Amino acid sequence: MYQDIEYQVNDRIAIISINRPKVLNAIRVQTYKDIIAALQSADADDAVSVIVMTGAEGKFTAGNDLRDLLTDGDLEGVRDGVAGIFDTLGGLEKPLILAQEGVAVGIGANLLLHADLAYAGKSIRYSLPFAKIGVAAEGGSSVMLAEAIGPKNAADLLLTGRFFSAAEAEKWGLLNAAVEDGKALETAMTTAAELLKNHQGSLKAIKALGRAEGHRERLNIAVKAEMGAFTDLLATPETQMRIQHVLKGGK
Repeated sequence: MYQDIEYQVNDRIAIISINRPKVLNAIRVQTYKDIIAALQSADADDAVSVIVMTGAEGKFTAGNDLRDLLTDGDLEGVRDGVAGIFDTLGGLEKPLILAQEGVAVGIGANLLLHADLAYAGKSIRYSLPFAKIGVAAEGGSSVMLAEAIGPKNAADLLLTGRFFSAAEAEKWGLLNAAVEDGKALETAMTTAAELLKNHQGSLKAIKALGRAEGHRERLNIAVKAEMGAFTDLLATPETQMRIQHVLKGGK
């Protein structure tokens, strides 16, 4: 059923694992489709109470597969994938827990803004490298990141595109805890098991009430504006040159 992820349900916990380890679990159009379908399936399944998302072989994700962003790539598929995944996350009713190791770039870091709980190995490297490759921020981060960690910290991460650490993410409240490397999934599963002891209706109500009124609609408006700017920038020769440089091994 799924090409780019592994999906399983164990004891009312749905586990979604991005599974493209040869490319550091980079997210292509098919990966978006698989993640969206898995999230929707888990949210609709009465046998699932908590959702855990992770990545195969000790890496979370290197972000968008840059080959999709070349002039001959599937930009429409990327736009639909980005819009679809964040609309799904914006309407998700059940708790979502992230278990991240190794690297979480672009959307991998942005997911911290959309998960209810998050754990990461202490040596993980995060980055929001949109300015480095010449595109706009995505996933609602253009507005949500400043609200989460403050405008100056958000500007630092988005304008420089620098790597930041699990310790910084924990300090800002983006992570619940930075744990020993290799222990993020174990920690997430332990937390998920604790949530299973609670009233499932309460979990849904608490999550729903914790969102600002109109959250999903506001997120969709932000994502649409971001992808408009993203598309315009992607069409420029400089951005295409920057993407080609990264694909050839440049930094």
